[in-house]
Amino acid sequence: MSEYQSIKESPHYSLLSESYDKVGQETWKGEDFNRSSLEVSRNLFTEDSLIKRNPRPKNLEVYALLSGLPFDSFFSMELVKVQQEIDKILNGSLRYWVQQENLGLEYCVFKWPECDWNKEWEYQIYNNLPKFDKPFQFTIQGIQINPDGCVIAKGFDERGVISSFRKKLKKDLDFLPNQQSEWAHIPLGRILEPIGEVKFSKLAKLCKKLASTYIATCEIKEIKFIHETQWYMEKKNILCNHKLLHNKTKKIT
Repeated sequence: MSEYQSIKESPHYSLLSESYDKVGQETWKGEDFNRSSLEVSRNLFTEDSLIKRNPRPKNLEVYALLSGLPFDSFFSMELVKVQQEIDKILNGSLRYWVQQENLGLEYCVFKWPECDWNKEWEYQIYNNLPKFDKPFQFTIQGIQINPDGCVIAKGFDERGVISSFRKKLKKDLDFLPNQQSEWAHIPLGRILEPIGEVKFSKLAKLCKKLASTYIATCEIKEIKFIHETQWYMEKKNILCNHKLLHNKTKKIT
């Protein structure tokens, strides 16, 4: 827990925590999820699969930089336990859970589905990866459900490493999209329909309990440049592994 304590005591922790809470607290101001807000989540899945109540992510092309995919077994199992705890409350309500092997920590997105892609940009990305050069501690403290139904594990990184790296990439890669996350979270799944006042009340109590609960810590030793072709990493190709421990990059393709 010493690594966790060092993260919690950093100024970066406070800023990130406030940013999470600003969004997460909005969810519980009503008596149920707002159907229009949930459309953001529903639009990530095929219409036919939603009708059949077996949500299947759409085929959407994305290039991104992540860790995990998978994380170590202990760390990822702690996240799966959270998914299961929430699922007990949902009890049949329409939802999607990210598979354990697809849980990931996103640093930046180089291409969103609606954007064009230039193959030559890949070499610029490879050349910038060594700027991310040291392993770091990464802690999950808290679970949050956003108004659009997105369930996330609230992540906190040692020394604000992720934020610093994002700034370097934004400065050096002129093709980087403006739309980027400022968080260090791990997406766990999506709630895809209103669940009723009783379930919503139970879910609010659980999230209040878990809002700042320590879940797990792991050391991030590797970053992956990924070409994703189905949302939530159900289909992907790892283009490059960047090892932080020895500062070596291995090109896969």
